[in-house]
Amino acid sequence: MNLNIIEASESDYLYTETSQIQNAGKGLFTAIDIFEDEIIALFKGDIINNLEAEQRAQRNEDRYFINLLDGSIMDSMHTDCFAKYANDAEGLIESPFKNNAIITLNDNDKVCIKAARNIDAGEEIFCSYGEPYWKKHSN
Repeated sequence: MNLNIIEASESDYLYTETSQIQNAGKGLFTAIDIFEDEIIALFKGDIINNLEAEQRAQRNEDRYFINLLDGSIMDSMHTDCFAKYANDAEGLIESPFKNNAIITLNDNDKVCIKAARNIDAGEEIFCSYGEPYWKKHSN
């Protein structure tokens, strides 16, 4: 048993509701206590190439892109996936919140959100999107 894995379906302990960050849309929340270094959620989505990514970006459909190590891009926009609802507390809008999780790879090289500290039940989960994301989406 991997101690960093929550032994339950994501839908058993994660839920979405209006984010505490103003105008951020939905946010990701936990119904259980999560411990530091536990994997919270996996990202899922369409794997697309750069050409398809450019076409989607022209249609303003690039808010859920994640660049993968092999050069392809994962797009979670049209995929059921809890991870995509984690907002960046330290993005463009000033908020009193701090990021409490990180986007990383799990032991199977799947993109996931991992707790950077203990997170209490009822807390919103926040993680950094990275400076390149905010440069691209600040216009």
